[in-house]
Amino acid sequence: MIERLTILLIALALGGTLWALHRGWLRLRVRRLAVAALPASLQQLVQPGRPAILYFTTDGCVQCRLQQAPALERLAAATGIPVYQLDAVTQSDLTSFYGVMTVPTTVVLDPERRPKAINYGLASLQKLQEQVLSPQA
Repeated sequence: MIERLTILLIALALGGTLWALHRGWLRLRVRRLAVAALPASLQQLVQPGRPAILYFTTDGCVQCRLQQAPALERLAAATGIPVYQLDAVTQSDLTSFYGVMTVPTTVVLDPERRPKAINYGLASLQKLQEQVLSPQA
């Protein structure tokens, strides 16, 4: 019994460590993107001076249509922040720049078009509101 408890505790500690490392890697990635040169397609798409959200999706993404898109529509209606829907397949330069490997992915941009937060996978309305409205996500 003690051996099983020890194995469980080790597995939990390892899982917690891996989760913390992953979160740290995501924060580091956002900081590096904040100082990187913006792709030309992003400069043409998003006007500076106000926050925005990039929403990466594909035609076949059911979760995007049924869950993420309605949350983004409610966010845009409540805050007036523009949401730019991008096809993750055809916008390969932006997909590569932000490291999009899954859809939906949302990128919260500050008024200077620098990323405040990147959400790989479904992001709730509450989470997006916090990221958009906080000075630093």
